[in-house]
Amino acid sequence: MKAQLKQNSYMQSYVSYLLKNGFTVAHDDYHLFSTKDFPRSDEYFEYEMSLKRSEFIQIEYMHKGQKQTSPFKDFMEHSGTTALILIKDDQIYYEDYFNGYNRETPHKLFSITKSYMSALLGIVVNEGLIHIDDPINAYIPELKLKNMTIKQLLQMESGIKYKEGLFPWSDEAKVYLHPNARELALSVVEDSSGSFFHYNDYHLLILGLILERVTGKTVSEYMYQRLLSKMGLEFQSHWILDSEKHAFEKTESGLVMTAIDLAKFGSLYLNQGKWQGEQLINPEWIKESTSPENVISDRQYFHYYNNHPWGKMWFKQNKAYYKYLWWGHKNLEENNDYFALGNLGQVLYISPKNNAIAIRLGEKWGVKDWWPSILYKLINNQVFAK
Repeated sequence: MKAQLKQNSYMQSYVSYLLKNGFTVAHDDYHLFSTKDFPRSDEYFEYEMSLKRSEFIQIEYMHKGQKQTSPFKDFMEHSGTTALILIKDDQIYYEDYFNGYNRETPHKLFSITKSYMSALLGIVVNEGLIHIDDPINAYIPELKLKNMTIKQLLQMESGIKYKEGLFPWSDEAKVYLHPNARELALSVVEDSSGSFFHYNDYHLLILGLILERVTGKTVSEYMYQRLLSKMGLEFQSHWILDSEKHAFEKTESGLVMTAIDLAKFGSLYLNQGKWQGEQLINPEWIKESTSPENVISDRQYFHYYNNHPWGKMWFKQNKAYYKYLWWGHKNLEENNDYFALGNLGQVLYISPKNNAIAIRLGEKWGVKDWWPSILYKLINNQVFAK
């Protein structure tokens, strides 16, 4: 195990990470941070097995605009995939691990964490502790943001200034490595360019602060109490903290979990927030937070990503939407798919139409095609379409 980062200051944390990992964000760098650890359940939930490996011999994908095919296992190995699970009707149709991983190996989920945060926000909304149209300063009065609402944070449209990049002065690096995330969250400023869709990790720090204040608990304590302790986790999981001293959860990217335990979160959403007969999340929140209803589809709203490859593919072609920290995949049918998406191609894909979920975790993106598109095709193949 690697030694942890030195974190007496932001620059010390930054230089320490640089020396250990260079300018590369690593899929297994959780060993460098302090964590809040969640125990496995005494009685963990097990899916039924209905393996159909013979159906997954080849895979089709896009490369430079052209359809390509590859032997299924070779493709997963070469693309840096570590885990792939396909589940329909609570039965595992495919489960395999690659590149030295196995069922017991935890994996950093990166921004899939944001969708867990969406679930927690839904729970406090249902309890009446917050209203999403409330201004942020009703809960954090020392944060001077004009008329900014919780809903704008959930939609990634607040207009808070946020600069991507891995240099120490970039906001992306600060969120990832600052040892006092609460202090960092209170330092944000508004961008004068107005409100539009901008994927911005500061939003999650502020939402984490709000959760702490309205629940009187740390985010990880609340998550374990309301979700994880009830969901039959098979293996220990973790939530990365900003530092041991300040112990604020990395609400934008810090969950570490096995693929099979992540699947249970997908099943919870597929079953409208009910788990083993207990309603953990209000089904109205699940519908509201994952459907394309009342989302902005104007191209100008997504102009920030006009020159990004996935922006051209999804936003310009009107294939995707974003709703309350979930991504959506517009189908021809009314019943749209949606997914949680993390850096390096971590994906939890949910297809209500097929009563199915798919999980891909990996060490790198590894493909020119986009993983949600690949998982969509796998879910809609001849096995899942029956």
